[in-house]
Amino acid sequence: MRIFLAAIAFSAVAAPCVAQQYAANDGYRVCAVEQTEQGRAVVRTTCGDVQRPDIPAALTSLAELETARAVRESFTQEIDTYATCVSDFIGSYRRPGGDAASLAPDQAACAHSWAEEQATEAVRAFGRACIDFSNRSMMDSRLSPWSGECYPPVSGDKG
Repeated sequence: MRIFLAAIAFSAVAAPCVAQQYAANDGYRVCAVEQTEQGRAVVRTTCGDVQRPDIPAALTSLAELETARAVRESFTQEIDTYATCVSDFIGSYRRPGGDAASLAPDQAACAHSWAEEQATEAVRAFGRACIDFSNRSMMDSRLSPWSGECYPPVSGDKG
């Protein structure tokens, strides 16, 4: 009986620890805004700059949906190119003869993190708009039904 009571007492104490609730923290940032802006400025002459596209929250036609998907795809490709350039920029400081005391690589890392965050937000914005359109297209006969993917498939080393 004692073992049974001890097991119940232990489970009452341990259960809250096991059942942790994980909440999304959209406010998480690797770098502070000021550091991010410094990093973007450092790599701007070498890598250019990127601007996240505005994907409407409410799509009204299948053509708009396809256009928004193309915008998302184009932007994620642009981010891949930008991130590769930033990685090369950081690597240029790690080569023999590079300025080991420079803060540029660390600042550039903030620009890289920011760019990945922008790509993630573009994918999320399209995903939300796509799911909304898909749901509405099943209830509204004036909309062409949508049954495609709202999020890009993840394969290989992405994800």
